[in-house]
Amino acid sequence: MEELTAREQVIVNRKPLSALVDATLSIEKLRVQNQIRITHLHLKGRDDPETNDLHKRIVELEEYVDGRIAKLIVSHPAYPWFSRVKGIGKENIGKIVALVDIEKAGTISGLWKFCGYAVENGKSPRRVKGGGPLTYNSQLRTMCWRLGSSLMRAQGVFYDYYVAQKDTYTQRFANNGTSVVPATKLPKVDGKKTETPAYISEGHVHNMALRKMIKLFLACLWLEWRKAEGLPVTKPYSIDILQHDSMIEPEDMTDRE
Repeated sequence: MEELTAREQVIVNRKPLSALVDATLSIEKLRVQNQIRITHLHLKGRDDPETNDLHKRIVELEEYVDGRIAKLIVSHPAYPWFSRVKGIGKENIGKIVALVDIEKAGTISGLWKFCGYAVENGKSPRRVKGGGPLTYNSQLRTMCWRLGSSLMRAQGVFYDYYVAQKDTYTQRFANNGTSVVPATKLPKVDGKKTETPAYISEGHVHNMALRKMIKLFLACLWLEWRKAEGLPVTKPYSIDILQHDSMIEPEDMTDRE
């Protein structure tokens, strides 16, 4: 039998991981639906043994599939990098890389667009009723946001980056005469709490900094993944597309040796 090339082996390994991620996302949806039913029954003072037993078995299946994802992810080409980042669990990163074909993502901005983190007409892309097909993978966007929250909780180097970006945004707004306030402190316009040129909510600034942190992670992942597979990468390795004053490389964004 003819031996597979390194690139061909990567593709072969990706297929079972992709199948498992598709399965776990479907199982998760079923678990949430079942949990909602249990909650509604409890609110009515009722209990359904069949629903409870089903929930137990769904959770067991979900844990099994997540365990398989964790086992397979260690063979991923970029594992030597992202395994050294605090907050990157084997399951949550698996649910991202399994949805990406890195060969088709020829640029960092191309990966951002597929993940839903590009800028369209000056704004983040979003689902619009009757607005046609999405320009991004909505499941992948959700998984990236979850991963960003995990990076925040871990309080590693990516969290430090988030804090720095949040401070930068806050200072920039202050310089422009805009106060960053809790949503409850926003002025009322037509009876609704509304952001104005003079006020922006803390939550909005948080989301801006979190989004930029996620984009940095995706940029680092793109570089490490493409290099590991021998695919062309943007040179130099600086992520100047994020408008940094100095060069940031993936190695700078690790917490462990």
